[in-house]
Amino acid sequence: MPSGMESLYQLQTLPLFVASEGNLRLPLGLNLYGELNITRLENITCRLEKFILWGNSTDAKSAKLHIKKNLESLGLYWEWSSANVGNAFPGLKKLTIKSCPKLAHIPFPQSLQHLELRNCNPTMEFVADLSLLYVLILDKIPDLVYLRKGLFASASLSSLKILSCPKLHSMPSEMQNLSSLKSLTIRWCEELSSLPQSLQNLKALESLEISGCGKLTSLPDGGIAGLASLRTLSIENCSELTSLSSSLEQLTLLEDLTIMDCPKLGSFPAGVQNLSSLRSLMVLNCPWFDLLPEGLQNVKTLHCLEISSCDNLTALPEWFEDLASLRSLTIYDCPNLTLLPRGFKLLTKLQHLSIQECPELEERCRQGCSEDWSKIAHVLHKYIGSPQVRGWRSEHIGKALLSKYLLTKKLLFHCHCHQQAIIIMLSLLDSHHLTSTEGRTTALFARPVGLPQSLSGNLSNTLPSSSRVGTKS
Repeated sequence: MPSGMESLYQLQTLPLFVASEGNLRLPLGLNLYGELNITRLENITCRLEKFILWGNSTDAKSAKLHIKKNLESLGLYWEWSSANVGNAFPGLKKLTIKSCPKLAHIPFPQSLQHLELRNCNPTMEFVADLSLLYVLILDKIPDLVYLRKGLFASASLSSLKILSCPKLHSMPSEMQNLSSLKSLTIRWCEELSSLPQSLQNLKALESLEISGCGKLTSLPDGGIAGLASLRTLSIENCSELTSLSSSLEQLTLLEDLTIMDCPKLGSFPAGVQNLSSLRSLMVLNCPWFDLLPEGLQNVKTLHCLEISSCDNLTALPEWFEDLASLRSLTIYDCPNLTLLPRGFKLLTKLQHLSIQECPELEERCRQGCSEDWSKIAHVLHKYIGSPQVRGWRSEHIGKALLSKYLLTKKLLFHCHCHQQAIIIMLSLLDSHHLTSTEGRTTALFARPVGLPQSLSGNLSNTLPSSSRVGTKS
């Protein structure tokens, strides 16, 4: 830009400004209106927020755009090429690119450790050495069919999330190169039909979550067996999944297992007794689930068990008393479960018990002279009995809100499993608090029993937007 620009104090419109080496020199008193586009920002060598936005009262190099009250549109542009990409933002560690569906080419700085691509061009070409990349998130890329090999070149990658990519049909075998990967999350990739056998080479993987993959029919046998470090496995909303890997039994470090909304999954694989580190088991909304796997009686580390919306479950096994380490048990919406096993009273470490939406079992567990009260009297924290809102799932709230409710319960349940001092018992309030007006449903949920007020406030933010948090008396 011409010299002397800093003296134009009466200037009000400046659609384009080219940054010169090391400074902008926009006058502090400049009252700009409308649109401002600043190009060639690759010339700037100091931190962007200091140089362009804030600065200080004596910093002539700062544009101090935060005091331009009448500015309506601001564009910031860098011109990168293969020749200068190594010098652009040499210290940049985190980059988020959002809603740029036409961006086809971008050179990434070599220092990048955290990259998020949200609603971007699926054919985007990467010019970079991503060897230092630590976190990669791909979110809402509707036309993404396959993943480019360049994304799997970083041996440092520790966390990979692939979210809402409905046309992604497979994962590349090059995943085996991610030797440092600890967390893999795949959600709402409806066309994903299989996972590669090379999954078994992810020796460092500790957490695997697969959710909303409607065409996934099974987990690779060999692929699961090699996950020697896996501690958390969550399979949710996979409507065509018919079997878990038979090598699940080799996951000897697995601590948390969640299976939710998998209606075609026939049963647990054999060898559950080998899950010698299992602490938490959750089975939610799985109609096929009619009995606990027999091998579970040999898992002496199990602390938390939750069974929800499993209509075919009719009884808990007589060996249930062998779960000597069990501290929390939640049974929800299992209407055909009618009684507790005789040895239930031998579960002396059980501290929290919740039984809801199980009419006959609730009646047998009511305080006083009911048949099963003596079996549960020793449990310190009990929540027995359902609010009188029969049929609320389908007639008043609907499946969508039920799913949100179960997800909320899942969050609270895991919180309890890892903080034993907190009592987590989430329940609906009385039916007169559940109303529907002009097609809009309002559901009110109770605050977890015994939860400290400060923590309850934080957890209440996880409830559906139509919910309110109250206190159980």
